[in-house]
Amino acid sequence: MKWTISLLKTNNIVKLIVLFTLACSFSSTAFARHCKKHHCTPPVETVYKDQTPVYTFVPNWYVGGHVGVSRTHDKAAPGSGDSVTQIGPGWTADLGYNFYQYHRATFAGELGYTQYHNSNETTPGTNVASTEHFAAYLAAVGQFSLIHNLSVLGKLGVAYSYAKKVFTTTGASASANTYSPYYGAGFSYNVTPQAALVLQWARARGNGSTGSTDLTSLGVTYNFL
Repeated sequence: MKWTISLLKTNNIVKLIVLFTLACSFSSTAFARHCKKHHCTPPVETVYKDQTPVYTFVPNWYVGGHVGVSRTHDKAAPGSGDSVTQIGPGWTADLGYNFYQYHRATFAGELGYTQYHNSNETTPGTNVASTEHFAAYLAAVGQFSLIHNLSVLGKLGVAYSYAKKVFTTTGASASANTYSPYYGAGFSYNVTPQAALVLQWARARGNGSTGSTDLTSLGVTYNFL
């Protein structure tokens, strides 16, 4: 049974990776055609104007790591009167590709994995069950520059959500998974042209079996310019 669940997880994450690779390939081709048509191949070097560096846009890959507070929207067993602890630490890691810039807006594709805090169903003094949650997602990301190095960002895509509930006393377990909308918003502050601090909130909106999962986090994104 464990091998079957692991294989199911792997197959769904592999599907998201393949979709992400295809999306990046398509966006790179589209961008190359656009530049060829309009003769706008962006330079790699930094341009200086009045001794002030002006960083031009270059399509690039980036990675990110974030830690924060997760919330799982789990419910207690119907009619049990149990309480559920939904809030705890969580983290997410992502790989993305910035493929296009239009005026002050930058667009990217992003593949990520989020681990949420296990929710616990309890009665006074007794842990009844513990539920594991994670999500793998593929999303479009848009950033809009506000002032100086500060940008606002938004994410919209699809997530593969997984939940597994284990009852403490019997060891019995049940799992559920689904594909569902993924969305988020936040702010990004560039400390350097390559590194940025990111404060964001994101939700994988599951179904009645997996529940929705949230993560509010602070992290770092590094661009491979």
